[in-house]
Amino acid sequence: MPRFHFDIHENGHLTPDEDGRVFADGNAARKEAVLTGASIARDAFTTGSSHRIVVDVREEGAPFLKVSITLEVEEA
Repeated sequence: MPRFHFDIHENGHLTPDEDGRVFADGNAARKEAVLTGASIARDAFTTGSSHRIVVDVREEGAPFLKVSITLEVEEA
């Protein structure tokens, strides 16, 4: 089973995933990337600490996919 790494970009700061996690397939890793991004974004957006979260996923070191979540607030 492949090992996937989830590197987090928030406010210009990179938090690399050195260990990674093993998933049965790419679909399972994709789901985890979306859940991870949504969880981080929820906390960052509600506290106002960030407006964009990116989860870069690597499979065995090679780029696999990117989840990008951006908050835009328009006040009247």
